[in-house]
Amino acid sequence: MSTRFQFNHALRALAVIAALAGTAAVAHAQSAPTLVFANKTALNVDATSLDLKIENLPPREYPHMGYRSEVRFDDAARAWAASHFMLTGNSVNQLRVTIRKGDIVEKLLPVKKGIKGWFTKDQSAEYEATLDVELSIVDANGMVLSSASGKSTSTRTVLEGTTDADKQQVWAGMIVSAFDALDNELQPQVRQVMAQFIR
Repeated sequence: MSTRFQFNHALRALAVIAALAGTAAVAHAQSAPTLVFANKTALNVDATSLDLKIENLPPREYPHMGYRSEVRFDDAARAWAASHFMLTGNSVNQLRVTIRKGDIVEKLLPVKKGIKGWFTKDQSAEYEATLDVELSIVDANGMVLSSASGKSTSTRTVLEGTTDADKQQVWAGMIVSAFDALDNELQPQVRQVMAQFIR
């Protein structure tokens, strides 16, 4: 086999791999759900960039379920920040969103056994989403100039027999609900303690 043939063969293989990767990326982008938050308020922030930090990443094991959701807490945080805060570029400050905790935990519930269980469907699992976020204005030297924080929880149950696909939608909805509940606590605080930087 000639060197030129091997080289051309390798190029074709790379082209196929690149095409498949591009197709997968497009498919992922098309399947990514659009997040809609209840609060539509957008605030102007005297900052030039947005930084997202995640602390205390939950384990990727039972009973933790957040990592299996079609929407993750970091995805939701980016979409939430993008829809709520408009960077004016009027300063070198940075808007930092820190997820101090973002988790969904499953708790199995008792279901009826025997003949009764044949004719009824019970709630078989309860999911609790917990969200703890800090919002900060950070200067060019990394010093925190102002900050506000808030927490929220969201709880849902599912019927026995609920499919994994349906559970993923439930978890995604819980994450959005957790951010909606966070707004109720965080936005009034932001307007008060961060008024110098956020309008």
